[in-house]
Amino acid sequence: MIIKPYYKKPRFELYQADSLKLLKEFPDNNSVDMVFADPPYFLSSGTFTCQNGRMISVKKGDWDLGNGLEKNFKFHLEWIKAVRRILKPNGTIWISGTYYL
Repeated sequence: MIIKPYYKKPRFELYQADSLKLLKEFPDNNSVDMVFADPPYFLSSGTFTCQNGRMISVKKGDWDLGNGLEKNFKFHLEWIKAVRRILKPNGTIWISGTYYL
């Protein structure tokens, strides 16, 4: 399976895809200079909250439903390891995230 870039310019490609499937398509080391990732935060619970006096769903999508702390952590380790495999030796990874208690 070949995943095509969502957007492409010389020396720049942007992908919107399942990271674990996409990363398998890149060759080892020296493939990419930088990765910017916005992984699932696993904050959706499938329930509702009250916001400005209205009931609002906190389910953003099935992709954001948590699988328990251990499985969520394993997922993050798996995709970060896959990114590390394709980064150039001096490559960098930027990860967008949040921290909620």
